[in-house]
Amino acid sequence: MRWLLLAALTALIPDAAFAQNTSPTGVSFLGWMAWTWQTALFFVCIAVALVTMTVWEIARPGGDPREPGILGIDTTRGDRLFISLLSAAYIHLAWLALFTGPLWWASIIALVWAAAVAKWV
Repeated sequence: MRWLLLAALTALIPDAAFAQNTSPTGVSFLGWMAWTWQTALFFVCIAVALVTMTVWEIARPGGDPREPGILGIDTTRGDRLFISLLSAAYIHLAWLALFTGPLWWASIIALVWAAAVAKWV
């Protein structure tokens, strides 16, 4: 159990001390993962979004349901977050497939799309 906790903490805190991706006992783990600060930031942002949504749901239960919007479905704030996250993944994959420019442009497009989903879906 302690090894699993160490692996989880190592994955969340990329550091030069863990550059070899080995545990204190010398067992290799996480060597197959490409953890960079950008990857860690990505997962931290998703975790913050989920915690924020959880706190918001506890404070104001019900999910703020809306009538069908552009997509023609009833959505709650959790649905809109899920649609935004899934769409962001597809936007980034499409960007990688179709363009050679920097990936942060896809991130900007995904953020604008997420704002549109939050407002009109």
